[in-house]
Amino acid sequence: MEIIEILQITFGIIVILSALSVWYQNEVVKSSFSFLATMLGVAALFVLEGADFVAATHLAIYVGGVVILLLFGIMFVHKISDEKIISDKQYKLSGISLSILCTLLIFSWIFRGNLTAFIPKKEISSNIDTSTLDEIARLFLTDYIIFFELGGILLTIALLGVAVLVGKER
Repeated sequence: MEIIEILQITFGIIVILSALSVWYQNEVVKSSFSFLATMLGVAALFVLEGADFVAATHLAIYVGGVVILLLFGIMFVHKISDEKIISDKQYKLSGISLSILCTLLIFSWIFRGNLTAFIPKKEISSNIDTSTLDEIARLFLTDYIIFFELGGILLTIALLGVAVLVGKER
């Protein structure tokens, strides 16, 4: 076994365990830090696969945006020193059902060929001496625009979830 394979397995285990920790934690702050560990592990897996641009983008969006926004939202809305913020899991079944429904819907689109028609059959040329940033930007804004917009919608939903999570009960 090579060192890369050992690192991939190690970071894979870290991602799985920290994702399970997000699920099982009752305290929102601890769950947020587990989510941070999950996102850092996923970024490490991207780096190990040679996708450093994707890893940097992943860190900027999820770690720099969603997780930090979640933690600051919790800190500004609640006083951490006064009481523990407990997440009630009353919406767990509806969340699981909605996730399964969305996943099945996306897979049905992919297998019917609706989304695969948008995927171009060319690959990005990888040359060590030149940057692929211009080519990646061009592909994002031309051939892959539908996926770029879907990612934006997904991030908006994540931010709405953060707002609901840190909102006060009335």
